[in-house]
Amino acid sequence: MFNRPFFTALVAASLLLSACQKAQDAAVAAAVERATGAKVDKNSQQVTVKTEQGVLQSTAAEEGQSVPLPANFPSDIYLPDQHRIASVMDVSGAQVINISTPAAMTAVFNTVGQNMEKSGWKREMAMQSGDGGSLAFSKEKRNAVYYIAKNENGGTDLTINSAQEPE
Repeated sequence: MFNRPFFTALVAASLLLSACQKAQDAAVAAAVERATGAKVDKNSQQVTVKTEQGVLQSTAAEEGQSVPLPANFPSDIYLPDQHRIASVMDVSGAQVINISTPAAMTAVFNTVGQNMEKSGWKREMAMQSGDGGSLAFSKEKRNAVYYIAKNENGGTDLTINSAQEPE
């Protein structure tokens, strides 16, 4: 289990990715290092935070662009056909992918459920409201959780958390 300084570093990494000016980046990195003892490296769109508890790597796309899916992202986790990857984060093996698609939220919710089950995932939870929903799946010693929400453009934003259960 990660401790509070590690999660503080995680939040700060997100702030670093959204910072626009190099002076801001340096100030936030210095503050995180002083507060947590974590080592923060920022290189263009990628932030790496190293602590005694583990390593966090995060990459965010420029406005309207996409970042590549990590090479080690599980191929049996469903992604909508048309999507843009806004950011990827790896926290000591657990991955968080933020994507958007022009498809309607209800269609995405239904398609995710159908395709994950076709790939051998067991649905553990499904919850849907008018503006969003969540789906959780398990397979072997892995889990995948989708947070699905309508976006202001009429499409859908998804956050997908993928992790291996601890041994």
